[in-house]
Amino acid sequence: MNTPHDKKIDISSPFATSLEELQRRVPVVGDKALIDLINGIQVSKDIIRYRKNRGFIGQLIDQIDGSDNKRKLLLDGNLIAGQEALCNWVLELTDSLRISQVALEVTQNSLLEARDAIRQQKQRLQNQEDALIQLSHQLNLLAQKITTRLNNIEARLRKLEVRVAANEDFDYIVTAWTAGQTYTNLPWAVQVALLAREVFSSSVIKYELETGDQERLRRLLVNKILSTSKQLPNSFFGLGDLLDQSWSTMTKNDRELTAGLLEIRSTPHQRLINTPYLFVIGTSLELATLPEEARPIKPGQSAIALCRAQIDNISRTTDAQEFITAVVQETANDCLAMIR
Repeated sequence: MNTPHDKKIDISSPFATSLEELQRRVPVVGDKALIDLINGIQVSKDIIRYRKNRGFIGQLIDQIDGSDNKRKLLLDGNLIAGQEALCNWVLELTDSLRISQVALEVTQNSLLEARDAIRQQKQRLQNQEDALIQLSHQLNLLAQKITTRLNNIEARLRKLEVRVAANEDFDYIVTAWTAGQTYTNLPWAVQVALLAREVFSSSVIKYELETGDQERLRRLLVNKILSTSKQLPNSFFGLGDLLDQSWSTMTKNDRELTAGLLEIRSTPHQRLINTPYLFVIGTSLELATLPEEARPIKPGQSAIALCRAQIDNISRTTDAQEFITAVVQETANDCLAMIR
């Protein structure tokens, strides 16, 4: 069964025929129809769209005021169908050149306005796209700057952490030594070698490795030893005499212990050539631990002779500052060489 909504208005109906005859008699009817129908169709569609989209409250109001929502939708639908059929009729009249120049001008102007609006919209979209591209570029630059700053902050924080750890280890080790808690009853020359080894086996060596600062803590350690040790001679002395005096005042157990700690037999020759003072200290202690019948009369002098023959032309005389500085520098460089 066909409903009013399903019926289509044929332009050959008596109604269309009468309109056609009216247009022949009054030509401006076609102009007005062409303009009004276009607007009418859009308005009618908006009305139906509004009614279809109304919510529960809106429908309730329609029921309260006695409106029949379904009947209105069908009625409005037929109205649009009729307008569309009438529009088709007008288009046929247009094709047969029975529309005046004014109506065509109005239609043309509307189309031109629509074209211009589309172009303007396209330009706005292009401008927005360009703005978004520029904004994206600026955001990328900002992200790069922020990343660089964060990396710099992290690097500075890392250096600060390493510096703090190195200072804490340095203070702890040196303070324990100055308080007489470590390396007790050992000669000062051996204490210097063991203390330097302990310092540069801690976070201090990591600090030097990561920051490249190979001066501050070394100089500070030398100054600490010079200002703290009470056994240091005040003038030049023979290096061999210092070494022989050192091992001779040690007990057998201390000689064996320190010889094991400062031994050089397992050290590669490439490292030994850069540590002549450590070589003579370790060699003199090693010779001093030999049985008495195999031990040289002066192990310290013998160690210097071996060093001059195999390692480097080390001086036979020195003073406290030169000796301590050399031991500290050689120990620090040797620890860096091992960790690298």
